[in-house]
Amino acid sequence: MIRRMLVPLIGSGLLLAATAGSALAKCEGPNPPAFCQQTAVSYDFGSAGATIRAGTDTPLRVWVSRGEQPADARSVTLVLARIADATVMRTEAVPSGEPGMWLATVNLPAGGGWTVVAEVVGADGTLQRLNLDLMRVAAPPQAPVTTPPTTPISPAPPVLPIALGAAGGVALVLLAGGLRQRLRRRAPAS
Repeated sequence: MIRRMLVPLIGSGLLLAATAGSALAKCEGPNPPAFCQQTAVSYDFGSAGATIRAGTDTPLRVWVSRGEQPADARSVTLVLARIADATVMRTEAVPSGEPGMWLATVNLPAGGGWTVVAEVVGADGTLQRLNLDLMRVAAPPQAPVTTPPTTPISPAPPVLPIALGAAGGVALVLLAGGLRQRLRRRAPAS
């Protein structure tokens, strides 16, 4: 039983030791890892579950970092391209006052998937283009349906019941006249 557990235990220990070196690697010291020299950009547009809706202004927060620390940049531009029809929009971000954080506002004309590329001009003047996560945009809100006001039309008098009533009245008069004539003929002459 112990032999069966010994091999997985040694294997998991070796795996843990191998990954601990990269997890504990910091961007300090004489030989920092390669990712410490790379610029990273991320963005969000509010709380979890928030959506971007086409046709509305949406504020974005953009973070620029290098080696897990906020990075200085001269400018940050977001280039958004709609996948369906290749519509391209550019949005300039402005510094927020917090190190590494920039603010931008987007107003996308249509819903669907949009690719996002960050163009970052570093403090040294070099331009880097970084592909970011795909942005899903909801369709614009539906405009309320407006119908023109209608003027009420006064209802016409019901023609059929009036015509039937008049025909019935004429029939009664004729019937009464015919009965009267018949009774006169039958009555004995005095």
